[in-house]
Amino acid sequence: MPCLLTSGYNFAGCKGGAGGISEVLIKEIDNLTASTLTANVYTALTMSTGKQFRRYILDKEMGSWSDNGTYTKESGTYTYEPTVSFTIKGISTALQAELKLIAQNTLILIVKDRNGVYRLFGREKGMDLMTVESTVGKAMTDFAGFNLNFVGGEIDFAHEVQTSLITALLSPAA
Repeated sequence: MPCLLTSGYNFAGCKGGAGGISEVLIKEIDNLTASTLTANVYTALTMSTGKQFRRYILDKEMGSWSDNGTYTKESGTYTYEPTVSFTIKGISTALQAELKLIAQNTLILIVKDRNGVYRLFGREKGMDLMTVESTVGKAMTDFAGFNLNFVGGEIDFAHEVQTSLITALLSPAA
């Protein structure tokens, strides 16, 4: 049975649409207990009681994401490898401790792009912090902070999250 195409694409000449991400919300995957995907948009996300996402607000041009798909001819499957990379300015003992906890967990990430769109990464299999680079440059004007790179493996694209859900996700679930 063929998979029917439902639409095309037409670049209408409208310019705009900034690249980059402005914030990342992070939570352990085990604490997201249910989700509702309607027309490829998450319209409901339910978390364990008392749990909430942690927000990382980024400076300009400090983060990116990709969601590349690969077809495997031998098995006939299509898989996606979502990646989220971002930089945090500054180094502190508290931040180092938090990053260690992040590294020890399998996570879900909700990423807000510079156009105000949120997307959920790692819903089925989670995202892992693959590398964290702690760096301080030589010159007084050099960067001091962390570069983080998360990678996952999924069977579908990262989907949009309704903006109206974000406030509740940042508050402890009742």
